[in-house]
This record gives sequence, C-alpha cells and structure tokens, in this order.
Amino acid sequence: MKLEFDPGIIGDVIFLELKAMDERGDCALTTEYHSLTDPIYENFPLDERAAQFKKIDWDFFKKLGFLKLIKNGFDEFPELKGKVVGGIIAKARGPFEEGSDLVLKVTDKGNEQKRIIVRLLPDRFMDAGYLEKLLRHELMHASDMLSESFGYKDERFGCNPMEESIIKERYSAFWDIFVDSRLIRKGKETVSDRDGRYREFESLFKKIPAEVKIAIFEVLWQDESLTHGKILGMSKDVNKVIKISEGLPAIKHIPKAKKTLLPGAQCPLCQFRTYDWIDNLNIEPHIVETIRSDFPSWDPEDGACERCMEAYKVSSPVS
Repeated sequence: MKLEFDPGIIGDVIFLELKAMDERGDCALTTEYHSLTDPIYENFPLDERAAQFKKIDWDFFKKLGFLKLIKNGFDEFPELKGKVVGGIIAKARGPFEEGSDLVLKVTDKGNEQKRIIVRLLPDRFMDAGYLEKLLRHELMHASDMLSESFGYKDERFGCNPMEESIIKERYSAFWDIFVDSRLIRKGKETVSDRDGRYREFESLFKKIPAEVKIAIFEVLWQDESLTHGKILGMSKDVNKVIKISEGLPAIKHIPKAKKTLLPGAQCPLCQFRTYDWIDNLNIEPHIVETIRSDFPSWDPEDGACERCMEAYKVSSPVS
C-alpha cells in the first residue's frame, strides 16, 4: 500500500526528535543533520532549498524508524488492501482534529480512488508505544468505514450545532467502545481499556441508574455486530440505549427506567424539536386525559414541549 506523508508533520517530527536527543545529551544526530542542511543555503538558490530540506527530512524520518512504524501499523490490516489505494499521514492542528477519515480522488480516467487519511499531532511520534496503539485504533475505524456490514455514511448528525455536538459526542463514544473491545479481544493493545471506555460511557448517561448502565455497557462491549445505523440511533435517542437493558437477567429487579428527554429531540405531539421539555412530574391529570384523547398511545413519561403543554392548558381548563 502506498503511503504519503504531509511534509509539515515530517519536519516537525524531526525537530522534536532532535531536540529530545539533545536534551538527553546525545547531539550526534543533530550535528549530522546540520552538516547536511547548512550547506543548502550556500549551494542552492532560494527556490530550490525547500525541496532539498524536504529530502533530508525524509531520509532522517526513515533513519529514525518512523516510516517502518507506520508501515507496520498498516500491515496489521490486510483487509484494507484492495479497498483503498493508499494512506496519508497528515498533521493535526489540535487534539480534536486527530483521527482517521476517507478521502476520495477522481482520476483523469474518471475512476474513483479511496485513501485513508490519519491526522496526528507531531508529538505523538515521541512515544512510539502510544503511537502504535493510536494508529491501530484509527485504522480499525477506517476498516469499519470500508466495511459493507458496518454501513458507514458521512452525514450530519443534527439540525443545529448544539444537537450536532451532543449526538457526535455520543456517537464517538459508542464507536470507540466497538473499536477497542474488538481489538482487545484479538489480544491487541489500543488507546483505552475496558474501564476507560466505561468511564466515558458513564459520564454521558448520568441519569441512567448505575446497575442499568453497567448491564448496557456489558452488552455493548460484547457486541460484534454494531452498525453505523444502530450507533446513530442510540446517539440520537437515549431511550434506545435504555431499551438494551430490558429483559436482562442481571437487572430484572430494577424498575423500568424513566425515559430520558434528550435536548433537541422531537416532541411526540407536534413533532418539532425542542429544548424545553415538560415531563410527567409537571403535567396535571386533567391535561393528561385531554392529550390522550388526541394521542391515545401517549404516556406522561414521553413528555411534551413547552409550547404544546401551554396550548393544552388553554384548551382544557380545570372544570
């Protein structure tokens, strides 16, 4: 598989590695590097220097073992061959940009070619052990994106920035559970263990009872057949997450969990998205009966938006 590297990340990695070696008292490589780069200023015109620096940086990048490390990471995923024409290692501008994606290029002949792009922070290369685990984690994501059974789609998750952020955070947590659980079962090291992924899951669903959360996480951790659609559905509707726990022997004694009203979800009455929910604790009995005359399957736990509730209050005064 052909690998391409962003010149920017190579230059930054070389700088960081030489600096780290100098700080450890090993200046031999820095001396060698400058013996090759310093003459460039005298021997090449300005418009040719960048290419010369790029060549020297590439040679040192290989010499330091970074190219081999990246190649070994891609070699762990033979299933990628034939599905993509190559991989790109690019520089991430910050922690939130790190990750993997697919890029599509149309050739002059009209053929579509897919490449995997992995964006990394340059300082990740200073810890080869962690970089190996991070690359494995990201390539597992890429493998899912290319899997027909996973059914990945690049689509918007919400109708506004707040909703998009909430759903994306949950989607990322579910997908990371799916990725790391499978890697660990294969005996592969990855960026987070079971406990770490549970803490992330737990922090996103604080309203779900602890026993229920543990049972749900166990099901998710063991699931080998999650799909993009299933993950997105759970990310948009917390009640689909809670439903996983129904009927599990370990939690039969736990009462049915109260429905969680997700900010930005659709009101069951008017079908408009709302961030102002009225739940069953604040709905008067006579209003419940009026709503049920229009929506027989509606339950107070389903909640309703503030505007619908105000309308029903006006239309059903206390007799």
